[in-house]
Amino acid sequence: MGSSMETVRFPAEVLLGTGARIFQAAGAPAETARVVASALVEANLKGHDSHGVLRIPQYLDRIRKGQIKPAAQPRIQGERGATALVSGEWGFGQLAGIAATDEAVRRAQEYGVSAVGVVRCNHLGRVGAYVEQAAAKDCAAMVWVGGLGTRPAVPHGGSRSALGTNPISAGFPVQGEHPVVLDYATTAIAVGKIMVARDAGKPLPPGVMIDKNGRPSTDPEVFYKEGALLPFGGHKGYSLSVIAELLGQALTGADRYQDAGTAEEVFRHAGALIVAIHAGAFRPAEEAKAVARRLVTRLRMVPPAQGVESVLTPGEPEARTMRQRTASGIELAGETWRSILAAAESVGVPPRDLPSPGDLPAE
Repeated sequence: MGSSMETVRFPAEVLLGTGARIFQAAGAPAETARVVASALVEANLKGHDSHGVLRIPQYLDRIRKGQIKPAAQPRIQGERGATALVSGEWGFGQLAGIAATDEAVRRAQEYGVSAVGVVRCNHLGRVGAYVEQAAAKDCAAMVWVGGLGTRPAVPHGGSRSALGTNPISAGFPVQGEHPVVLDYATTAIAVGKIMVARDAGKPLPPGVMIDKNGRPSTDPEVFYKEGALLPFGGHKGYSLSVIAELLGQALTGADRYQDAGTAEEVFRHAGALIVAIHAGAFRPAEEAKAVARRLVTRLRMVPPAQGVESVLTPGEPEARTMRQRTASGIELAGETWRSILAAAESVGVPPRDLPSPGDLPAE
């Protein structure tokens, strides 16, 4: 195989330390640097490499351009009872997402239900992380992200893009184990998956992308030449995307912030809505979680179809991947690691100060 197919492997803690060091060198306070690096590494651990450490060079580029303010901290911009509006202040999106989820959980514990808007926010990372955060505090939760510009999502039946990838997530706590988690872009695949495929030198699956002339393509490079993504599930994914646009932007007021001159175009008018409902809102929380446990057990006991190992519940693939990668390490495309090394050097962290790959497969 060519060099584009070469892979490298690292223990999670090593990648976390590496990412934290790089972000700190770029101007982030130590705690912020560690929180952001941890969020990226956790995405890798859960199998979502599209939202993992391959984002480090992208984030550094945004810091260099003044689009991410590395030392900025989120703040509550407004509040009323069970609702609040959190401003990310154009810092790292992960900080805003974590702060807004904390706020949503706190209000759900008090009122039973809460809704928290997020504005002035950069890339939130893996949105499933926020419903997992809520589930750990006995809350069911939903995240709707909208207003990500007019690229790269094609409305159902259209021939060019008019929406962002508008990701959505929902989660529910389960007694004695990981929560049920739904987390995906409303496009057939996330843009990060295209980044992963390009770094690995692999084609995209058919039926997810069109070129600038509206013709089907599987070449990742075509996306970066005015290609666009189709919605998942035809009209169903498209309709969810429209609702995410309305809840994430129209409801939160994310479109009002013209002070977004520094942020990257895609995030200037983007926002998110986080809704949390305490598991004890209508019955004892442990009862609700026990019913959830019975449901996932019942689903897993369904005999699998031919060629399938077992029926999985939403969030289970991530939980399995996390156990596996925590033990065996995180594998990255060689190209991804070289990009991280170059990014580190750009902020004064020489490659010799960073770890060497744990192993190189003989490809």
